[in-house]
Amino acid sequence: MLFRSNVRIKAGTRLVATALFGWWVVVPSAQRLDSARGVIDTYRVAIQRAQKSPSRGQLEVAFNAIRPLREALVTSRDGGDSALESLSEPAFNQLRRELVGVVVNREEVVFVEPDVAFFRKLAARGDPADRAFFAALSATYPESVWPVYIEQQTDYSGCTRFGSGMLVTTYLTWSAFRQQYPKRYEEASRGHLDDVKRALAESTCACGDRASVEQELTEFLRRAEVSELRTEVAARLAAVRSDRAKFRFACTSG
Repeated sequence: MLFRSNVRIKAGTRLVATALFGWWVVVPSAQRLDSARGVIDTYRVAIQRAQKSPSRGQLEVAFNAIRPLREALVTSRDGGDSALESLSEPAFNQLRRELVGVVVNREEVVFVEPDVAFFRKLAARGDPADRAFFAALSATYPESVWPVYIEQQTDYSGCTRFGSGMLVTTYLTWSAFRQQYPKRYEEASRGHLDDVKRALAESTCACGDRASVEQELTEFLRRAEVSELRTEVAARLAAVRSDRAKFRFACTSG
């Protein structure tokens, strides 16, 4: 199970050679970053404003600017390296210094994610929606990268922690946020809710045994009294109990 759909696993090599002709295509790092410069600058301006005054929606604007930034830096170009991978080491380090509040990685896996602790600290000076959103995000991603309901097993994958209660708690947390603040952080909150829905309804790589899966699904039906997932989860629970579900228990992902 890949822990994030927007995380890309690096290819075995970072340089692309035209071996048939015996020469290397080399593009300067600065040139490769030009296409992303606009979104980089947009984020930098937004986060500077949010640091000065995170209220009045400024923090939300800065946070939302991370998505296009991620896409520009992480997306592979014509099957080759992404803009982030193409940078020289000095240019990469300089970019990391520029992107305050963002966790940037290109070792084994390539990702650009918000620094949750950084944003939650700013949210303390924001409005109630800011504080609620980043409290939920901090509970879901305490270390910024891996959700609490996934147990990391490799650099890019992990098993689902059925039986921990984290799936149900995370689902209820994001459902409550979206009900209370339906017009705030809409895309991000919907995405986090969809992620945990998929884990509940589709994940087959369980860290624990059959009993742990039954426990989590039963707990969901007990606590999520009003949910569009109830019918699906009930059917899944019945399938687990009758040995019809395609689960891998004590699963090793990858």
